[in-house]
Amino acid sequence: MRPATSSAAFVNHVLDVAEQHGCDGDVLLQEIGLPRDRLSDPILRVPMHQLRTLLALAARTSGLPHFGLLVGASVRPGTYGVLGYVSMTSATLGESLSMIRRFGKIVFDSPSSQTHIAINDGRVLIEDQRISELEPYCPFQQEAVLTGWAAFGRWLIASNAPLLEVTLRHPAMGDPALYEQFFGCPVKFGAQRNTLVFPESMLTARVQGADPRTHKSLLLEAALQLGRSYAPLSVIGRLRALLVEHLPTGEVSLESLASQLAMSPRTLQRKLAAEGENFSQVLETFRMELADHHLRSTDASIMDIALTLGFSQASAFSHAFRQARGISPADFRKALHKA
Repeated sequence: MRPATSSAAFVNHVLDVAEQHGCDGDVLLQEIGLPRDRLSDPILRVPMHQLRTLLALAARTSGLPHFGLLVGASVRPGTYGVLGYVSMTSATLGESLSMIRRFGKIVFDSPSSQTHIAINDGRVLIEDQRISELEPYCPFQQEAVLTGWAAFGRWLIASNAPLLEVTLRHPAMGDPALYEQFFGCPVKFGAQRNTLVFPESMLTARVQGADPRTHKSLLLEAALQLGRSYAPLSVIGRLRALLVEHLPTGEVSLESLASQLAMSPRTLQRKLAAEGENFSQVLETFRMELADHHLRSTDASIMDIALTLGFSQASAFSHAFRQARGISPADFRKALHKA
């Protein structure tokens, strides 16, 4: 499994915020063992454990337990690198949101989480969804992610509209009133998920810097950056990274994923064969790994798990799981509870 990483651009942003609040950036970098010259190229990858340590250390050194909130509240396009620029040239807030799912790994790449977006009853829920426990949970990072989504979205459409609801899995790191003041809505701590909820009508809000021509060229640059960032990975590793993002949408055809890897379906199959796999095998294996995790570690219904894994019906998921594991998902979960 690939290691979790962050872009140097985001680490630089965290460092800037820390220095604005009285921290010595060179001391922080020395503490976490990260040479400053490693941050000179914004697209270089920094191990996620160093980012987590930096956030916690900066919060402690500054005496600001809500440091993650401050990091997110001050994001701008450069914080997110080319993802920020491709978002700010999108036509609408809804289009810019789709850029997160497509290019989010440019900023944060972790096998333990994925961005999930759902629209129901006139409400949009965007979640930093935990899908495994391979990486430690970092409340400062979670606050920076959710607060950043809100701050950047408001900046894009030049609106300070309040959200409808915010939930965070961890206890409040600072004064809860600071969080409710920023989000403009109730914030529930100690919840089951990390989510933002806002009105669906906001998706059609026009982005102030919309520029179709520039957007098109930035889409190409973002795709190229993904290719450079993931070039050292095996093709199987790059494919699994895409599957995390696209399984919940059901968009997992050989053709669509090959296109996002900048190769033809035939080339993708040939490269997978060179690594001893084929597309169907990688897809089935990864789906079952995620199924095991959800059945073991969550209370999600069989139907919800099926949808998360890209199945249109619970029966299709149950059939595939039985074929792979020799037992139904429901019986598998019952056996776990008896153990």
